[in-house]
Amino acid sequence: MKTRLGTVFTLAAAAVLGLAMPSHADAPTPVQKPDFAITLPAGYGAFTEQSQSMKQDQGMIQMTTYVSKAPTGEAAIVTVSHMPAKIGDAAKVFAGTRDSLLKSLNATLEKEEKLTGDAQAESLLFHSNAATPVYFQSRLVAKDDRLYQVLYVGRTAEQRSGATVSQLFDSFRIAP
Repeated sequence: MKTRLGTVFTLAAAAVLGLAMPSHADAPTPVQKPDFAITLPAGYGAFTEQSQSMKQDQGMIQMTTYVSKAPTGEAAIVTVSHMPAKIGDAAKVFAGTRDSLLKSLNATLEKEEKLTGDAQAESLLFHSNAATPVYFQSRLVAKDDRLYQVLYVGRTAEQRSGATVSQLFDSFRIAP
């Protein structure tokens, strides 16, 4: 399970970097989806959405990925994975997802931090090892039978450390 989930997250991040940028809004845009709410920063386009199912030993995993891009080359990605049962060991799922992302993107982990709150969560900062690196921030959240990943993709460390990125992550809420 950990390799397939990480691969899907990786494919979504890689796709963002190569596609044309959509039209964008001039103000932050609150977005409400069935499983979560988030506010996209000014300039980010509407989410595109893709769903897929994956068969695992434990049953089917239904995964929906939402991608929003900005004309600056930045992107926000939210992936919601509905697991066949309640997530029993979130730390193991997080570690597998992290390791798969780093390997698939040829990336280096800069910081990993467990977060406090109603759900088990952790935050990651990492960058690709390409000649022109790509900078990522990720939040993984496990609640009941759902695994969420909020992923920011940027072209510079300065973009990633900006206030709009903090606001993006701070605005993320899991639907009841």
